[in-house]
Amino acid sequence: MMSQNYRPLEGVKVVELSTMVAAGSCGRMLADWGCDIVKVETAGGDMFRSFPKTFFVPCTMDENPLFDSLNAGKRGVVLDLKTPEGMEAMHRMLADADVFLTNTRPKALQRLGLDYGTLKARYPKLVMASINGFGEKGPKANDPGFDTVAFWVSSGFNADMMVESPESYPVYGAAGPGDIITAMGLCYAIVSALYKRDRTGEGDYVTTSLYGTALWCFHIMAVATEEQYGYQYPKTRENSAPTASPFRTKDGEWVMTTILQIEKQWPILCKALGVPELGDDPRYCTAVAQRDPEVRKYLMQRFAEIYATKTADEWCKILTEADIVNDKLAHYKDMEHSEQAWANGYIHEVTCPNGKKSILARPAMRSYKMGIPPWKRGPMLGEHTEEVLREYGYSQEEIQAMEAKSAAVQLDTSQYQHLDQV
Repeated sequence: MMSQNYRPLEGVKVVELSTMVAAGSCGRMLADWGCDIVKVETAGGDMFRSFPKTFFVPCTMDENPLFDSLNAGKRGVVLDLKTPEGMEAMHRMLADADVFLTNTRPKALQRLGLDYGTLKARYPKLVMASINGFGEKGPKANDPGFDTVAFWVSSGFNADMMVESPESYPVYGAAGPGDIITAMGLCYAIVSALYKRDRTGEGDYVTTSLYGTALWCFHIMAVATEEQYGYQYPKTRENSAPTASPFRTKDGEWVMTTILQIEKQWPILCKALGVPELGDDPRYCTAVAQRDPEVRKYLMQRFAEIYATKTADEWCKILTEADIVNDKLAHYKDMEHSEQAWANGYIHEVTCPNGKKSILARPAMRSYKMGIPPWKRGPMLGEHTEEVLREYGYSQEEIQAMEAKSAAVQLDTSQYQHLDQV
């Protein structure tokens, strides 16, 4: 039975010191499952507060849907960790925290005294969780890394997934997916460490990287292309597998199938495409036969002609009725109209503090007992500074003294209406 009062990670306190997507989305997922997340920012704010304008998405204080999406359910404080007062507040929170989540680079953490070696001695029960670009050892250990490079470029995806032709160029890696996939892995490590700590009383240091996660995600292709095996990337269009390649349809869209059991499913596919004679032709009906470059060239050309005779929706209906795995190649813009996404609660409409509405995706992980976690937008910059400091024993006079030195900053929320309703 679903209950909004059931949150598996309720009571777990997380201090998050992060910027951009990877660690931030990890915190969002933990918040959905019940963690109390306090996001610590500088007065300049998380860089992701302003990044959405790159994609023409609003990023004002009272309308920042992409920032809210990755930071939903958190509270936000502004501290200057370069001041003694700001660092003292940080340590008060860490002393009471279960998890310290960060993507701050190792050298910067060491300068602040927030590296695991230092924190372990002071807070032995603390679980520290870190995301970095390339791993903590090796020549790139201290290099900066966004997923556009450390996940997509460095793993081989951008170069090898393009279709080789005279006019081709490397695929563009989308901003964010590598971060979020990496964050999902870190969530798993955090929860595992907390589970063990509850039995031993000892904290842990869990870490992952964009590059390492990418190698794990793409390792099937990486192993296949080892010298001893020799599978080739990038592919040419003519040397692609006809059973797992997209084809342009009559309406200009594309449809793609995936068949894994060639000998069993090839005749079914050919019948669905209206060429049953190809289904039992020994030149084409086995996986071994379809590895031949000339066979692939012929079938790719033949299938291109066939798919061009019907619309994408017509082909998808035919293929689905034949129980062939298939779909029309969707566009990002299709998300807000996806019946499948709405039906499963993968997307939802949210209201920004200024009253504007956006359609956002939410994490797809589900607990039948918990149901879909309620939406609570991300914190405005410094929105909860005084509230959190009071929870950690600061008097109003002490808070005002910190604010006078800019060691802490509280947002003036009086200029924003309806905050409590969003």
